[in-house]
Amino acid sequence: MLDETVPDRWTVRAHPDGAPEAVVERFGGGYRLSRWSPTDDEPVRLGVYTSPELAETAWWRSIDREQDQGRRTMSARRTGLEDA
Repeated sequence: MLDETVPDRWTVRAHPDGAPEAVVERFGGGYRLSRWSPTDDEPVRLGVYTSPELAETAWWRSIDREQDQGRRTMSARRTGLEDA
């Protein structure tokens, strides 16, 4: 889920009470996705997307790739859609 914390900045959480996992920030003409961790000195930049929603989708897909969950992705579970 996307949670707008301040204007032009969102956190990505697995559920409303969950800890922030990533940050989406307005950046130039797009939205920059960064991995967020309280233990990291600098956030890990993961790309720039055309909307906050696309950045969130990219986050969940990157998690799926890391966990090697196969065809049914985290984003598919959230939206009820299956990858083709």
